[in-house]
This record gives sequence, structure tokens and C-alpha cells, in this order.
Amino acid sequence: MNKIMYSLLIICLSGIFSACSGSKPDSTAPQGPALPAVQKKAEKVEPVVVPEEVEKAQYQVVGVRDPFLPFMGNTPSEPGMPGDMSKGPDALQKVSLSQVFLVGVITGKQNKALIQEASGMGYIISEGMLIGENNGIVTRITKDGVIIKQHFKDYMGRVNTREVVLSLKKEEGVK
Repeated sequence: MNKIMYSLLIICLSGIFSACSGSKPDSTAPQGPALPAVQKKAEKVEPVVVPEEVEKAQYQVVGVRDPFLPFMGNTPSEPGMPGDMSKGPDALQKVSLSQVFLVGVITGKQNKALIQEASGMGYIISEGMLIGENNGIVTRITKDGVIIKQHFKDYMGRVNTREVVLSLKKEEGVK
């Protein structure tokens, strides 16, 4: 708004100074038909129009899914749905060790093993993971099997420790 006011003020002042800069006719000079009459045409001054500044629309993320989050939500939904967390590490703690068998062992810097439960679901385990109903801990993975240490309470309330060894099945004909 101030820019428009200043520009109009400048235009008006320039018009006033241009009108005042003309010379006055001298009354002592002879007037006659010998001098041609010079008429100045008034210049038409156009006002300068300054466009108003329009604020740009800003992008607002409301009601739009974040593209950097995983497509499948991490919140558990109905059982059996793709977002169901029953197939994660907690599912290993719900399975009895009698329903689990060892499928394969991967040796390297950190040994890992592939186990499969009775329903056919497979899991990759490493040392230190919890497995089984009685808070079993995978203590060691060797090329022949997996050693799991379970802690459980007996009927007297004492905590006992039991080691369970899951070993690979030998192929037929191999002793």
C-alpha cells in the first residue's frame, strides 16, 4: 500500500515540476504576426500500476500418508491380517520346543540357524534370542545343532535349568 502511495506522489511531483519549468511570456517583447505561435501539447501521464504481492500457497501435509513409513503398519490389527505381529520374535516364545525342529545352520562371524515349527513357519535364530514357553535362551549354535537353556519353576517353586539340544537330521545312509 505504501509503495502505491509513494509512486503516485512521485508522479504528481514530476508533473508539477514539468509544468513549472516552462518560461513565462515576456510582456515587453513585441508581439506580432511575424512570430509563429508555438503551442506545447500537454503530455498525458499514465499512472504506474504496481501489482499486489500474492502469497504463494504452502504445501501442507494433512491426511496424507508419509512415504517414508513402511507400507504395512507396525500396529497389530486383526489376527491373521498382514499387520499381525504374531509371526515375529514373540511367536517363538509361544511355541513349545517339542514342536520345533532344526532345518539348517549357517556358520560365519555370527552363527545363525533356521528352525521350523509344526505349522511350517520358519524362523532364523541367533545366539541370545528367546525361544520356547519357558523363557529358553539360545546359548550356542554349532554346525551340528543348537543348544537352548531353559529356566523353569518346579512344583516347589525352585528354579531349575534344563538344556535342550536341537540337532540336524542326518540324511539316509549317513551315520
